[in-house]
Order: sequence, then structure tokens, then C-alpha cells
Amino acid sequence: MTHELDAVEAQLLSHLRVVAGYEGTRPGWVHGGVAALLLAEGRWCTPAPWPGGGPPPGAPGRCYAEAAGWAWASDGALAYVEGWAWARAGAPVEHAWCAGPGGAAVDVTWPRPGGAYLGLPVRADEAVALMTATGSPLLHGPSGLPPYAAYSWCRDGIPEGLRADVGRPVG
Repeated sequence: MTHELDAVEAQLLSHLRVVAGYEGTRPGWVHGGVAALLLAEGRWCTPAPWPGGGPPPGAPGRCYAEAAGWAWASDGALAYVEGWAWARAGAPVEHAWCAGPGGAAVDVTWPRPGGAYLGLPVRADEAVALMTATGSPLLHGPSGLPPYAAYSWCRDGIPEGLRADVGRPVG
């Protein structure tokens, strides 16, 4: 079933296509870079207010750690999702959030939901194990360069059993 994109989702998709074009392709690699990986393997999550109302409890600026912690503490009810979100300020940003089976974005750090969320949903236990081992988010490194996990997934593809089944496919 095809889902018609709203205007903000279309803008985010366009942004990622431009970035993927800059990344180019790499001979022998499954994906040329993180944007291409997200375009092929990512899932849309639906913007939603914080469950139960009120502000989300996570500290702004700590989306990766907060989302991983909340997903892990949910005992399998939430997946960790890392990718890009369209901030209400009108620009796409690298971001992390949680999502449940229905695909709603459970954003633990933004006081208002973003306009669009496109990311790679990962099982919480796998995300926490990888992030603990590397000291880094999965797709977005602190230096602006993708961390090892992202390079590995671009080169070889997403490992079996890593991805969580939440959200809508891009295509």
C-alpha cells in the first residue's frame, strides 16, 4: 500500500535525495552513504504528541542517549529510531526518537513533535549494545562523519535481526 506524503515529508525526502546524490556510489557497497541507506531501508514515523500530554521527559540535545534509554526501558514496546527529522523551526536535522508498532514517533527530547520523521528503526537491545560498545550513535557520529556501524551497514547491508518492524517504508 502506498502512502501519500504530506508536504513536510516530501521536503525531508527531497533533502535526503540531495544528500544521497552528494554521497555518490561506492563500487561493491550496498549503499553509497547514510542518506542512501535511509532512502532504501528507512521507515517513516508519524509525528505525535508525547503520550499522556505534557512535555517529554528527555533532556534537549541528548536525543541519542535519551531515545536509546527509553526504548531499552520499554521492555520491547518501543524501538530506537535514528535518522532525520524535520524540526518545527523549518529545517531537517539528524535526530533519534522511539517508535512503537503503530509507527508513531515518540520523541523524548523535543517539546513539540517534529513535522516529519524518517529513520532506521533498530531493536532497543541491539541499539544499546552497539552504542555502548562504540560510544557513538548508530548513524550520526560526533565529528559529523558516520560511525563504524553506519559504514558497515552501507558497505554490507543491515545485519539480520537488527531492524525493528515499525513505521512505513519510504518507497
